[in-house]
Amino acid sequence: MSKLDKTNEHEEHTPSSSFSREIEKEPGGADIQHCIQCGMCTASCMVASVTEKYRPRKLIQKILLGMREEVLTSELPWLCMTCRQCEERCQEDVSLAEIFHAVRNIAAREGYIPVGVQKVVDTVMEDGWMLKDGYSDFIEDDRDDLGLHTDLGWNNEFVKKIKKRFIDGGNKK
Repeated sequence: MSKLDKTNEHEEHTPSSSFSREIEKEPGGADIQHCIQCGMCTASCMVASVTEKYRPRKLIQKILLGMREEVLTSELPWLCMTCRQCEERCQEDVSLAEIFHAVRNIAAREGYIPVGVQKVVDTVMEDGWMLKDGYSDFIEDDRDDLGLHTDLGWNNEFVKKIKKRFIDGGNKK
């Protein structure tokens, strides 16, 4: 079989869907069609090593098969830690972290944000950081020793700017 025949054979058997083409158009989603479903991503994944429910290869498969609603309403794309171990090992140079980022962007635009993720965002937007309740005298001493602000109120101004720019639709400068 010639190289041309092999190329055409591969293209004929590459699953394609309107959803995978939608992902391709998002920043970071261009590599979705290069996935050959080898499973190296799942074998390399830290999250998959601790839970049976997260299988990056299966999530990519669902995208390629056009299971749009199932993927967008799932918490699974949000579990990617963007460690990029999968892409370091991928023989096709597919960046699942970027693809899942594209999926999360679409999901967020359509209002599909898992409750846990939304709670983290709400907490950060309320008090400027995620672990305010865990702040103690010990942490304050450590921050002081490192020359960092011990009064975390400095984050409040930053949060106000973020809210104005990205949430309230204000001036983007």
